[in-house]
Amino acid sequence: MDQKKNKTFVPLLMNLLKSKKGWFLLSTVIIFVTTLLIPYILKVDQEFFIIFGIVELFILVFLNCLIDNNFLHNESKLAYYKSKPVSIGEQMTVNIATNAIFTVFLLVLILLSVVFQGLEIEILDIFKIIVPWLAAGILLASLSSILAGNTMMAGAMTIFNFCLPLIIYLIINFVFTILEGMVAGFSAKVLMEYFVNRFYRIDYIYFVTYTDNPMDYVYFLLLGVILIGITLLIFRFLKRRKNENTGNFIVFDGYKYFVSVLASLILPAFYVVSSSNSNIAGKILVSVLMAMLSYYIIVAVMEKSFRISRLSLKVAAASMAAFVVLTGATVAFAGQYKDFVPDPAHVKMAYVGNNSWVFDFMDELDDDTFNSRDEFLKWQKERGLVLFTEKETIEDITQLHRELISNRYYKYEYYYLSNMVISYMMDDGSIIVRDYKVSSEGEQPQNDNKNELAYEILSSSEMIRNKYYYLFDEENYNSSTVSCFVNRYGNDGTIVNNVNFDEVRPYLIKDIENRHRSVLEKDRAFENLGIYYYDFAYEKEYSGEYYLQITDTRITGENVNNSIDNLNLAGFKNTLNYLGLE
Repeated sequence: MDQKKNKTFVPLLMNLLKSKKGWFLLSTVIIFVTTLLIPYILKVDQEFFIIFGIVELFILVFLNCLIDNNFLHNESKLAYYKSKPVSIGEQMTVNIATNAIFTVFLLVLILLSVVFQGLEIEILDIFKIIVPWLAAGILLASLSSILAGNTMMAGAMTIFNFCLPLIIYLIINFVFTILEGMVAGFSAKVLMEYFVNRFYRIDYIYFVTYTDNPMDYVYFLLLGVILIGITLLIFRFLKRRKNENTGNFIVFDGYKYFVSVLASLILPAFYVVSSSNSNIAGKILVSVLMAMLSYYIIVAVMEKSFRISRLSLKVAAASMAAFVVLTGATVAFAGQYKDFVPDPAHVKMAYVGNNSWVFDFMDELDDDTFNSRDEFLKWQKERGLVLFTEKETIEDITQLHRELISNRYYKYEYYYLSNMVISYMMDDGSIIVRDYKVSSEGEQPQNDNKNELAYEILSSSEMIRNKYYYLFDEENYNSSTVSCFVNRYGNDGTIVNNVNFDEVRPYLIKDIENRHRSVLEKDRAFENLGIYYYDFAYEKEYSGEYYLQITDTRITGENVNNSIDNLNLAGFKNTLNYLGLE
């Protein structure tokens, strides 16, 4: 039997390839005209047209896959192919092989176009992504053609199946967004980052992680698993295909309802995830109505009838119940930790501010960086963070955390404050992140407690030592690596160069201490705490003419254009007098 298959496979493959001579010729003309001739005539960016050629490649492969498999969607054609001395499974295998060869041919054309134009070969790094996409796409087109009874629907299902991991990602985000609205302190953004980084590695599923990283064994292992998995599904569904349903949109009822349920969640998920409306009850009600309406329309189209069958209603009810149970369980689980505040004794470091991405930053911090003061300072400066390690400051942060749990309302006056993020890295390496939505409307705002606790944090010696480490960190002070010069606002030139930092340092310390005391008032402290790198208070109060640009080679390397700080010298009387600018 195997020998018979081997004898028929090659002639079928060669015959199908010969029948595609027109496609090969047309594709060659299209690729070379768009990637070589047009950019040569226009004298424009060649790389753009290479990318455009890759898009054309996807379209040509997609169309060929649908055309080769359209015999599954026509009763007379299907009967003809079933009458051949080869099985439909072998015919599908030949089609897949033909489209794989056609795809390789198109990729070679793109490669030749790059070589002919003398472009940097690095542009072909994108092949690390598009080759898996094309390989999976060819198989998905065959699988979708088996599942669908209509060629147009097969095309739509190919796109749907390719995007299935993204649809699941969106639905998970949907659940987390509902959780965010129902349990204070939990952020859908943070939860999604954690879930994606630890479990649902969608960057690996779509191979986008290899855009900047070299291929490794995981790349080939993952590609093999995906391709083998789709292949097994192809032959499993091919055996169970209901050919009497040829002509229907979907041949399998189970797959039809699977598509209908997931597709009906896309629109409400987009609405809930993207809406800025804080009324979570209203958003849930609207999303339920949208899901029900979407499901009705999708099923009506699939069944070609406005009368919904009882089975469709049962599937809708079961799916809705499953979604409610899943979401409810997620909310109930998170609700257990709603009021949790860690013991400062077990906190390694803490953050408070408005940076919602602090989880990513803290998660990548290793012990070597943390234990080296220079590296730790560099790490913080590069990310615009101030992390607190002293137990006294951490205790103040936990007190502010408890205040936000009890009351998230704050009457802001100078600056729109939308959220406050509090994050802890524990001694065991685990990370706790809470993101509280701050509102000026609703319950009675509790400004005094929040301002007082925020003032304690901002005025702490650790805050000043971290933010202005190049002045106040005595153990780490090194004037040989620090340099500074004065710029004038609106002027590209340097006003004062070669400033001796050892000499200007005591004047800067005195001025910063004075300004810190004069500007940092308790009635604005909570607002100041919520500003990126805590600079709002100073910029709000002062608008000076001169700026002192400070560079530290320990942080920036030898590039003196990358400053670690750009101090507004307004109100710096002692420093301005020393520089002769008063």
